[in-house]
Amino acid sequence: MPEELSPSDRSALSAERGPINMAVGGLLVFDSEPRLSRAMVAERLAERIHLVPRLRQRLEEPPLGIANPVWTDDTGFDLDWHVRQASLPEPGGASEIGAFVGREFSHRLDRSRPLWEAMLIEGMEGGRQGLLMKVHHAVVDGLAALGLAALVLDPTEEPLEIPGPEQAWSPRKYDMRRHVARLATKPAARAWGLMQDGLLRALDPDPRRTAADMLRATELVVELARARPQAPMTPLNRPISPNRRYASAHTELTTLKQVGRRAGGTVNDVLLAIVAGMLGRYLAAAGPEAFEPGGRAPVALVPVSVRATGEAGELGNRISTVFVDLPVHEHDLLERVRAISDQTRELKESAAVRAGALMVGASGWAPPLVSGMLARAMGSVRAFNLVVSNVPGPSQPFYLRGVRMAEVYPIVPLNPTNQGLAVGIVSYNGLVCFGVLADRDLDPPLSTAAAGLRASLGELQRVVG
Repeated sequence: MPEELSPSDRSALSAERGPINMAVGGLLVFDSEPRLSRAMVAERLAERIHLVPRLRQRLEEPPLGIANPVWTDDTGFDLDWHVRQASLPEPGGASEIGAFVGREFSHRLDRSRPLWEAMLIEGMEGGRQGLLMKVHHAVVDGLAALGLAALVLDPTEEPLEIPGPEQAWSPRKYDMRRHVARLATKPAARAWGLMQDGLLRALDPDPRRTAADMLRATELVVELARARPQAPMTPLNRPISPNRRYASAHTELTTLKQVGRRAGGTVNDVLLAIVAGMLGRYLAAAGPEAFEPGGRAPVALVPVSVRATGEAGELGNRISTVFVDLPVHEHDLLERVRAISDQTRELKESAAVRAGALMVGASGWAPPLVSGMLARAMGSVRAFNLVVSNVPGPSQPFYLRGVRMAEVYPIVPLNPTNQGLAVGIVSYNGLVCFGVLADRDLDPPLSTAAAGLRASLGELQRVVG
């Protein structure tokens, strides 16, 4: 039988309109020796793909929008189509890598096939190789995306012994007539009841939750929206194009912890302070006509995981959101950390995380013909200026066929259509890696923001000496 999408997964699908591309990804960078090949990557995926059935499923969208899309087995699944290889032009440095990733994330995944791709990248500086993982947000969120990377990785140089499937995979064909016939047994008079049921699912997938919980959560969202003014207009919030640019950087986790202890904040507070420093430099380069000095602080939408312990291996979205004002006018790193720490402490004591979970799933409440309109309406409100997504990764090295993964950089999609830059952050083996995706037509360009990020990271060393 086809498998239904969750409300927040439907939200990711309905958001993909116009210049929006809802693919998320990761750039895995490997040591130069021993060498990897496309055949080795494909073989590893073939050995373990049975662990993630979604990788052999595609979307089936019933005609005329009479039902929500469902996941169904891809009867023509071809692993070789999904696993590819490319080579960078010389010298294969940060500029060439950024241009390549930007181009790959300028086109959408093919909805007629399973929504993922893996690209082995040759020609990187120093002989290193990369593996670019690209997956639709309807399939994974940040934590689950790490699980997909772990599908090809091992915690030791020796590969894990993973039992194969009990029987060979055989796709089950989607029966549209049966699906539609089942929907037709539900009278149109029950439409409002179905919408209420969808709202309950968006609030919490646990059916044991009461209607009173739903009402309280709804009231919290209204209160949260009323309490916050609209985010200021910045150069990041002009209409975007479908095309992208990408940049990356990394720093040491121990340095972040030292700065956090000195300022009395958390590592996450320090990360947001670094982004605030980057954005402050970017806005200063844009000039006073683009952003008023001393005006309202830009707002970051910060997704946070609300997965229960033991859920991280499950696919699908389990995320909530909070809004954080970024102190871009503060030039001292420690003061930025303290200002952000004060905010985040208040947020943790409030119900903002629960309210955010409702908003992420909001466009999954309604039937598919309505959900697209809801997604566009939500995107037209400038509640934030950029997304900053921080995902904790493994603290030990991982390997692919005995080759050590040295670094990993996240790629976070731009959404809505007036968001020109997004920041992804992931920790791995003592490093913290930043990935910045931007609209290709951003003005000032991404290179200005990337220079601001490097300068902001440089403040860390000055603080710790």
